[in-house]
Parts: sequence; C-alpha cells; structure tokens
Amino acid sequence: MNLDVVVIDDDAIVLFLHKVLIKKSRLSSSVIDFLSAEEALEYIHHHDFSRYLLILLDINMPQCNGWEFLKKIESFPLREKIFVVMVTSSMNESDRQKAIQYSRVIDYYEKPLSKQACERIYMKLIPKLNS
Repeated sequence: MNLDVVVIDDDAIVLFLHKVLIKKSRLSSSVIDFLSAEEALEYIHHHDFSRYLLILLDINMPQCNGWEFLKKIESFPLREKIFVVMVTSSMNESDRQKAIQYSRVIDYYEKPLSKQACERIYMKLIPKLNS
C-alpha cells in the first residue's frame, strides 16, 4: 500500500503499543511516532506526498492539542493525501461529533487501539486510496 503512518500521542507507552499493533496489521510496516503535534507538523510539512499519509491523532496533548493540529493541516496544500483517525481517551460524544466535522478525519477510536481496529481502518482506507 502506498501509505505512510504517523502516530501522535504524548504518552510513550501508547505510542509503543500502537506502533506494534499497526505493524502487525495490514496498515503499514513503517510507522513514525511523535510525542508532540509540533514535531509531527514539521515532519508532515516536509513529507514526500507521492505517498498517502495516515495520521493517528490524540486529542488531549500539551502545547498543540489534536484540534489545533487538525486546524493547521486543513490549510496544507496537499491535504487530500492526508487521512486522520482520532485515537483518544475521550469518551465525550461531543468530541466524536467535533472530529467528524474536519474533512480529513475518517474515523474515531477510544484508546487503546486493537489489531481489529487497525484492520477496520485499513478496510476504510482502501477505497479512498484507490479513488
């Protein structure tokens, strides 16, 4: 699959767990992780957009939270090659509703991800990557 995966979470244990699960799924064998949204934005700014980018994004992070991150990528010139899945500890229905208002968000999961969730994300991405 022509896809790079980025995981953004301020919890190193969650990053490790999600990285392992993603590698065991069909999503990607190459996963890049960031403890801060700012570092991820810098990476994405210089990303080779010959490949699609899937971002697994936490909401509650210091400095730049998930909502601020989403606002920033909405203005990226190649945003149509970016897909975001919110992966958060928030169980608020209002957060779920807010997330789907962003054009790049394709799904929303509560932490931690499971291998089954990774497979569902994969199946949701297939038609988007082939269109």
